[in-house]
Amino acid sequence: MQGRITKVLNMKPPEILSMLEEAAGTRMYETKKEAALKTLEKKQSKVDEINKLLDQEILPALEKLRKERTQYMQWANGSAELDRLRRFCIAYEYVQAEKIRDSAVGDVEQVKAKIAEIDENTERTRLEILEMEKQVSNLTAEKEASMGGEVKILSDKVDKLSQGLVLEVSVLNNKDDNLRSEKENAKKRYLDRNDQWNDGLNIDTIYYHHKMQMGKKRHRRLRFILSYVAQN
Repeated sequence: MQGRITKVLNMKPPEILSMLEEAAGTRMYETKKEAALKTLEKKQSKVDEINKLLDQEILPALEKLRKERTQYMQWANGSAELDRLRRFCIAYEYVQAEKIRDSAVGDVEQVKAKIAEIDENTERTRLEILEMEKQVSNLTAEKEASMGGEVKILSDKVDKLSQGLVLEVSVLNNKDDNLRSEKENAKKRYLDRNDQWNDGLNIDTIYYHHKMQMGKKRHRRLRFILSYVAQN
């Protein structure tokens, strides 16, 4: 017992403290505390690494993903709106096409009715024309039958008048040629008989115009007779 006391007295202060802690039961607690602190230190180091990873990689990636999600939502909303507008345009075009089709069908029916009416009027007009032509033909036949030889007599007179007119025109043409020839001869004698040439030329010219006027009157009278015969 005395040897133990001597041993305790010879211990250094840390050894004495350790012995007292062991005797008081706090030694185990301190050991666990130190182990826990070491573990905590290791955990803190791991936490620091995780925080660093979060700050440098994960959070920027999340922010990027958040922006991309926002852009995607905007695009999705725009795409949905575009689809809605596209469907609206298709529906509008369909309705307009239906209206145009209905209007076209109505126009076609109106055109068909108009064509039928025109065909009916055309046929009626054709029949009326045929009837009128028939009546004209009958009247012409009756008129020709009633006039009989009178038409032939008038035709003979017209032929004679035509022959006479042709003869007179020929005579007038000959006189015209003679007058032209005399005029040329008179011009040649102009230096010797200027006054006499003028008097003779005036007389022949008056006679020539007189005959021409008579021929024209007879020609007009003949044309009137021909026109009257053709109309009647």
